[in-house]
Amino acid sequence: MRVDTNGKPPKLVIFDLDGTLYPREAYVGQVLDVIATMFVELRGLSRQAALAQLQELQQAMLDNWDGTSTTSFVLAHGFGIDQWRDYRHRHLTIADGLQPDPAVTRQLARLRERVPIALLTNNTRAAALAILGKIGLAAESFDVLLAAEDVGPAPKPDSGAFLAVLGAAGTPAAHAWAIGDRYDIDIGPLRLLGGAGIVVSGPEELPQAVDRILADVSAGR
Repeated sequence: MRVDTNGKPPKLVIFDLDGTLYPREAYVGQVLDVIATMFVELRGLSRQAALAQLQELQQAMLDNWDGTSTTSFVLAHGFGIDQWRDYRHRHLTIADGLQPDPAVTRQLARLRERVPIALLTNNTRAAALAILGKIGLAAESFDVLLAAEDVGPAPKPDSGAFLAVLGAAGTPAAHAWAIGDRYDIDIGPLRLLGGAGIVVSGPEELPQAVDRILADVSAGR
C-alpha cells in the first residue's frame, strides 16, 4: 500500500473499480482478448497481427502497471472513445466471473459511515452496475457514481474525470482522496488537482486503506 497525502482532512473518497474492488486477475485476460478481437473485426487484422500489436500493452502492464490504461492504449491505436465503449459494452462480461465479497462491502460501509464515497470508472454504467452487483454492491452504495457515459471524452487518467466527480460531490480537490490500484491512472490525476490518494494492490488491502483514511478523518488532517 502506498499513501500520497496532502495533509488535508478527507471529505470524499473516490474509488476505482477494476483491480481495486475486485482482483485485477478477473479482468486483465478478458480485456486483452476483447481488444484483440476488436482489432480483428473492426480493423481487418489477422488474429496473429492483432496479438502482435497487443504485446505492446501486455509489456506495458508488466513494466508499469501503475501507468497502464487499456482505454488509453485503444485510443492511441486510432479508435474513438465511443467506439471503444460500445464494443467493450457488447463484448466484455467481467461480472460473469465474480463472486460476492462481503469483506469489500463491509469496508466501504465502514468508511461511508464517516465520509462520503464515490466510484469513478471507465466502464460503462451497465457494466459497472453488473460488476458491483456480483460483488454485493449497488449504485446506492456510493454517494456519487460516475461511469464512462458521465465523463464524455475525458476518461481516466484525464483530470476532467476527477473534476466531474468533485463537481458532483461538491467537494474541493484538496479534501478528496482516491483509492485505486494504479497510481498514474487512479491517484496521480487527483493529486495534480491538489488531492491525495492511496494505491492498493487489490481488495485485500482495502482494510488498511480505510483504516488510514479514518485515522485522518478522526485527527482532522
